[in-house]
Amino acid sequence: MIAVGSRRSELLGRRIREADSTTRPDGHSSDVNVHETIMLESAADAMGIVLDFLYYPDKPLEMNIHNAVPLVYLGKRYRIRALIEQSEEFVHSHLESTNAIHFLLDSYLYQLDDILSRAIDVTAANLGATLDFNPIYQLPPELFRRIILSKDLNCDSELLSLIVYSYCGEHHAEDIDVEYLREITKQRLMPDIDSKVALMLLKFYVDLIFADDENCDIMDVLVGDSLMQRCIAVAAKHWQGEVYEPLMVDSEFNEPASPMKRRLPAHEPTAIHRALPTKLQNYLLEKCIIEAKNDFDSERAAKDAQQGEKQAEIEAVTKSCDAIVRELQNDLRESEKNQNKQNLKTHLDKIEAKMLEMEAELELQKQKAEAYKQELKRFRRVPGIHNFGEVCKKDPTVVDKTKCTYSGNPDHHYPNHRRGDRPPTQMPGMTAEFQNLAKENGYIYDDGHGGLLPVFYYVNTSASV
Repeated sequence: MIAVGSRRSELLGRRIREADSTTRPDGHSSDVNVHETIMLESAADAMGIVLDFLYYPDKPLEMNIHNAVPLVYLGKRYRIRALIEQSEEFVHSHLESTNAIHFLLDSYLYQLDDILSRAIDVTAANLGATLDFNPIYQLPPELFRRIILSKDLNCDSELLSLIVYSYCGEHHAEDIDVEYLREITKQRLMPDIDSKVALMLLKFYVDLIFADDENCDIMDVLVGDSLMQRCIAVAAKHWQGEVYEPLMVDSEFNEPASPMKRRLPAHEPTAIHRALPTKLQNYLLEKCIIEAKNDFDSERAAKDAQQGEKQAEIEAVTKSCDAIVRELQNDLRESEKNQNKQNLKTHLDKIEAKMLEMEAELELQKQKAEAYKQELKRFRRVPGIHNFGEVCKKDPTVVDKTKCTYSGNPDHHYPNHRRGDRPPTQMPGMTAEFQNLAKENGYIYDDGHGGLLPVFYYVNTSASV
């Protein structure tokens, strides 16, 4: 039955015919025809369904998403055309985003390229809407690469950067090389990188570069490398959360008297960029400083614009008050002509009350304008040379003013240190030390092009910070 009929197995039929053609005169086969088969467990489980399909033509084929691909495989292996047609039609009609990973894994296991390609495209088309990425993280690198490079890929660039880093850096770090990472992070696939993984992706990428060529100059690689430039640009744009705040956490932990250090026995550096090569660190920090200055300039421009709007509002109120005063004065002159003294007195009282109300409003607006002016005056430039000093470890009340932490003069420090060799321990207070405002016109940051940039600090009403 399995070698004849509409549901016959062409492979087994051919083997039977070959066995008949080698029969000896005594009726026995001249060869021992034994068909040994080794198959995967899921295919073996589906073998009973295949036999029912062959022996019982009227019985419906028991097919579901769990055995459909194994049935396609068995149909192709034993060349059962009817089984191939029905099982492939089932896969084609039931393959969707919710079960695409299941079909993808089964077809990869049985090396069915047509089903595998369709499952990869469906997975890629719905990657941005995926809720559980764990099955994707378990895929071998070859399949993950095909999903990311699929022509049907539909995923937000920043989300894609999170998925790619988690797969490559957290789940398959030992299996990824530099060319693989470059291919799946091309500009056209991932123009934007999420700020939460920008530095981690950069660190992972740099490690792969050195693993590929440990003697390379990372700054030479940086010149034409799109992925590094994108990661650095994102980290610099989000400098406060990605660079400054982690540095503050590390600084607090490293303080001997820090409560955090007393509580925790060990500490991994929070500032990821400190694990990068020194030259690349400096390049990143320069970009961060430039972005910070741009942010400061933007905020100052916004405050200037706001002050301008308030000033214009005050002028408009003033003009309105002048107009009302003139109107009241006209009313007053008209009232003087009134012979009824009682009516005149009542009218003058109303005028006086109105004038007092307008004067109070004007004074309030002037106070608001003065407050905005005072707010802007709290931004001060740090002097070109200033000894912040270092708090003595033995006596915290003593500050060693001989140790200069910042200076615009390269002769004041060691040959390779333009800005001192210690972080600031305090900010200068607005006391008698700065009564001469000319001293505040300091420039202490070298932008690398021969120019010096100003550094500002903000002064609270109570103390400088």
